[in-house]
Amino acid sequence: MQLQATLDSPRLDHCIEILEQIHPYVDIVEVGNPLLIDVGLTLVEKLRAEFPQIGICADAKIVNSGHYIASHCFDRGASMVTVMGVAADQTIEGAVASAELAGGKVMADLAGVYDVTSRAHELEELGVHYLCAHTEFEDRQIATNPFADVRPGFAQAFRTVFGYTNTNNPLRELDAIRSNTRGMARTAIIGRIDESNIDEVVAHEPDLIIIGRAIVGSIAPAHAAADLREHFAR
Repeated sequence: MQLQATLDSPRLDHCIEILEQIHPYVDIVEVGNPLLIDVGLTLVEKLRAEFPQIGICADAKIVNSGHYIASHCFDRGASMVTVMGVAADQTIEGAVASAELAGGKVMADLAGVYDVTSRAHELEELGVHYLCAHTEFEDRQIATNPFADVRPGFAQAFRTVFGYTNTNNPLRELDAIRSNTRGMARTAIIGRIDESNIDEVVAHEPDLIIIGRAIVGSIAPAHAAADLREHFAR
């Protein structure tokens, strides 16, 4: 089980300062998508120069031009890039091909995916390395509960006949992803994970736990990262 910390400060010097404090306790640092928009891949390049041994995830959330965008991320020092699970298969394949050339990894972000377990199986077959479930995202109720306005009996019958397997529970969703894939892709989870729920998350044994504000928003980031990391071994 690995720990990935998400950076979100728009200031380059602040990102370096935080990573200097937390790098002994994290396996991967993520340059978050808003931060990539603000400062671009310059930050990825800088972090790679300053911290050559740590994994760096560029949260590009690729939805098209998979090979082109992923290649740029890897060229600038990323060891992993993110693609959206709702992207076209050709886009996913392009990002995976770029990762193979660069010796990097691709994480598929499952936010907004209609049937997570089915798409997770497809993404694994396309060659992604990580499947990332969300403990919370804005469109969860819409994306995972299309039967909200349907009579319960009909809704259950529809699920049974058509094999709709989404659980509307992120941790059970994580378990469902694992049971419906071949184990070639690793599992990751993200979304408001902190000291209050870390033990519950760890109990479901994701390969990668992604934490943002609970670490980088703390007044003592190194202490927070160390404390959260201790839960992995309990």
